[in-house]
Amino acid sequence: MQLIRPIFVTGACSGIGLALCQRLESAGSHVVSIDINDRSSELHSLDHWRCDLSDPTSVDTLIADLESCYDLTLAGSLINVAGVPGTIASASVIEVNTLAVRKLSRTFASWLPPGSSIVNVGSISGNGWQERIEAHKEFLALSDEDARAWWFDRESSIGIDSYSFSKEAVIVWTMRHAGELLGTGIRCNIVSPGPVETPLLPTFRKQIGDERLNWVISHAGRPAFSDEIAQAIEWLAIGESTWVNGHHLVVDGGYTSGLLSGWLDTTNAPPKRTD
Repeated sequence: MQLIRPIFVTGACSGIGLALCQRLESAGSHVVSIDINDRSSELHSLDHWRCDLSDPTSVDTLIADLESCYDLTLAGSLINVAGVPGTIASASVIEVNTLAVRKLSRTFASWLPPGSSIVNVGSISGNGWQERIEAHKEFLALSDEDARAWWFDRESSIGIDSYSFSKEAVIVWTMRHAGELLGTGIRCNIVSPGPVETPLLPTFRKQIGDERLNWVISHAGRPAFSDEIAQAIEWLAIGESTWVNGHHLVVDGGYTSGLLSGWLDTTNAPPKRTD
């Protein structure tokens, strides 16, 4: 009988995370859901853990609990979907979107067997990572404690909002982590969605402004559905993608390709909100 390896998913109870867990369960996977909220009634798995990823102590407790309850050398994937918008305190944005992802990824990488995978979720808001690559390399080389201090010192001068920086950082982290894991048989990839029809979409409207968000959406025709992002994540996590590693997969209906190739005219693009 084929071994069913558990798949661990953060941010599992709404939006993309919920759609992903539903896809995985439909495929017969053993899903371990992780979220700040109670288990969603739309999920069948009873394996659910509550964790506030903005609280490092809560993350440490989660790690200890998972290690005591599962043989994590038999795990199949870690999928970091959980994220928060830039409308909350910037320190919490960095904590959840980057530092918690890094801590969980590093910890799971010490357990995962060859053939397993880590998939992180970024954002097209992080597409400018190459402009700040040296800053991200410096930031990611630090311990969590020192990284918090680094951000506190540079937040006002880094030239970008906390959400975009956190997503740039997790993109760079994922690619660098893939390099660290070469030879282990563990793959590490990242999916960056554009606007998605989730409960957080109104919050992102507040973050970047209605005009800007509507302009972005207009060039893809509509926001994505959560399941459309989940399709890409599922493929990287358990699909036939065994030679895809360290890849930044943008899933935005073609918007980013328009920016990169020049068919999208940005001359009259509304600016992002900065207040």
